[in-house]
Amino acid sequence: MLSFVRFLMPSDGVVRWFFFNVGRIRQTGCSSFSVVKLIILLMSIANVSLLSVRAQDPSFKALNPEVLRRGANEVRVRHQSELRRLMVITPTSYEKTKSYPVLFCFHGAGGRAESQCERWKRHVDRRSLILISVDAVQSLKKWNFKEDFHEINYDDVDLIRKVTHALVSSGVADSKAIYATGHSSGGLFCYRLAKETSLFAAVCPMSCGMAKDAHDPDQNTGPVNLMQVIGDRDKSYHGTTNPKVTMHSAEKRMAVWRAFYECKVTPVTKVHGKELVVRTYTNGDGIELAICEAKGQGHHLRRDLRDAADVIALEFMLSHRRE
Repeated sequence: MLSFVRFLMPSDGVVRWFFFNVGRIRQTGCSSFSVVKLIILLMSIANVSLLSVRAQDPSFKALNPEVLRRGANEVRVRHQSELRRLMVITPTSYEKTKSYPVLFCFHGAGGRAESQCERWKRHVDRRSLILISVDAVQSLKKWNFKEDFHEINYDDVDLIRKVTHALVSSGVADSKAIYATGHSSGGLFCYRLAKETSLFAAVCPMSCGMAKDAHDPDQNTGPVNLMQVIGDRDKSYHGTTNPKVTMHSAEKRMAVWRAFYECKVTPVTKVHGKELVVRTYTNGDGIELAICEAKGQGHHLRRDLRDAADVIALEFMLSHRRE
């Protein structure tokens, strides 16, 4: 019993405190049932103590191989006065001395990190990668995909830069194999990351628009492979216009990125079943731009199609590495 309990305890300091108190309990001559109840109480107290310590030390040091454990890790980091929450899932074969591909997955407006973790975690062991899902600032619950769109300009791009730097510098992440995907608001944020950073080998925005001017690549945009997944009945498929932002249509956004990278005009087309069609454009340097269209689908793809599109997107991303 005690060896099993010790296995559950995550900190040597907490373990010593725990067994000191258990020893005192047993000396009192309590019944076995009473001891078990007190053990459960002490474990609860120990866990609260551990969480409070983590909350008091919200540094990026939590993203190093000595702290991360196999499976699910909940991490909080302080960024621009906000305590940001990350869900980090490592493979069951996780080794501290090994560097892994990293997939960031960003939730849609109103969502939480758990939703994308549930969606993508089945690929962690199969692909031996690390999955990271992040909460947007909870007062907004959406990503800052362009400046001055929301009331407050939280620098989400800088947060992801610092998280990536911490993972790469500690040896957890393979710097040539960093990827990002996201749904809706999270997909818009992927476009911003693709334009403004050189972190990613490939990105895959899903079920989202692309903001005119804000997401158009420019002289500061580095080489990145990109796949858009979208239903042909999605609200943003044909583009949208409002006083604050204009969204390119699916066809126009591909044309913008193709022109920037000087891709071949004729794509390679591949059909997956009856409802998923992928068109891929390539340039002379091997950069790929692709669009995966789901026929008859709106903003949320039917579950089986979503899962199939996720596999296609992941295959696309993992086939690329940064130079």
